[in-house]
Amino acid sequence: MKENVRPTKNLYVLILIFLVSISMGTILRLPELIILSLPVFLYVLLSIIGIKGWEISVERNFSENIYFQNESAKVTIKIESISFSGFVKIKNNMIEETYSIKKGQKIVDNKTINFRDFGIYDFSNIEITLSDFSYLFVKSYTIKNDLTIQVFPEYENVRKFKIKPKRTRSLLGDIPSRYIGSGTDFYAVREFNPGDEKRRINWKRTAMFDRLMVNDYYAEKSGNTVILLDVRRFQKSENDYNKILNGSVRAALTITNAIARTRNRLGLVILKDTVDWVYPSYGKRQYYKITERLLRVRSLKESYIPIEYGGKIITRFFPPNSFIIIIGTVLDKNLNELIMDMIAKKYEILMIIPYFSYGEGTLSERIMDAERKVRIRTISKYARVIEWNMEYPLTKYLERLG
Repeated sequence: MKENVRPTKNLYVLILIFLVSISMGTILRLPELIILSLPVFLYVLLSIIGIKGWEISVERNFSENIYFQNESAKVTIKIESISFSGFVKIKNNMIEETYSIKKGQKIVDNKTINFRDFGIYDFSNIEITLSDFSYLFVKSYTIKNDLTIQVFPEYENVRKFKIKPKRTRSLLGDIPSRYIGSGTDFYAVREFNPGDEKRRINWKRTAMFDRLMVNDYYAEKSGNTVILLDVRRFQKSENDYNKILNGSVRAALTITNAIARTRNRLGLVILKDTVDWVYPSYGKRQYYKITERLLRVRSLKESYIPIEYGGKIITRFFPPNSFIIIIGTVLDKNLNELIMDMIAKKYEILMIIPYFSYGEGTLSERIMDAERKVRIRTISKYARVIEWNMEYPLTKYLERLG
């Protein structure tokens, strides 16, 4: 018997039938039973002879390695039988198919799979199971083919992101400050002084007053922004948790995409079953870092990480006067204390609370909904709050607040 080929229960049943028939025919002196058992013996014998040289080749190819949530992927499965006839079962993460193939036959199957959830999917191990048509013998092995598929979360494109830090840093950026300097927002017209740039000369005013006049603009500075993403798992229901998770990550990526287009410094703190963070920085590289971290925020079990850990990381890496955007539910009773403590340390707070409507719901769901509204009312007394119904675009809420 070829290595890795193992018998199934069907084979043992047939052998048992053969032995019982032989025994009963001998004891009862019934040659008919012995004759009837011979086909079973021949069938098992031919199956054993036929398992020699079970060889096939299997290829699995994706059209791309990067997709977005709810996007479909095209997969091509190629199977070629070299010396095998029977059933081929292929299992590779989300892919699970069974094919019937004969010796020398080639099969090409084009499939489409849909990625409903964002994250990193590992398609490295292709599990192959071969069995003859009577399922008397089975051979199983794994093909190593290093492949990971990245599925990015959905996000919304904010054309004009009006939510910006009220306090700025000394470095140049996109936020108009109270000081005069390099910028695009007009401030006033004054007389030309030695050292002024020639491109600032206002020629119409110069002709009017018969002396050189220049334009002054508000200086544009940069600010610090940090997203505190709270995706700790409080819900036991997988469906409820996935709804809140998808909404929270969608909001975080929407804001990240908007801020990455400016010259503001951005960081990320994630509370899940562990604590993770991305150091503050600028530009597209920072956007890619944050996006990559957002692929790994899913908690597989209930989380008991205190929300105070997020505050400690913020105060360690971000100076006072930074703009803190907290995204998450209000299920943690210590959330109010954290926000009040951050405000006392001169941090500016914006709270985005994603939720979905329960409708009439059960009594417990109605109680949770009422408790959420009470906590939101309390937080809104000392911080800006966006209560976001995930059935509608987040951009509408951001524009309304701005």
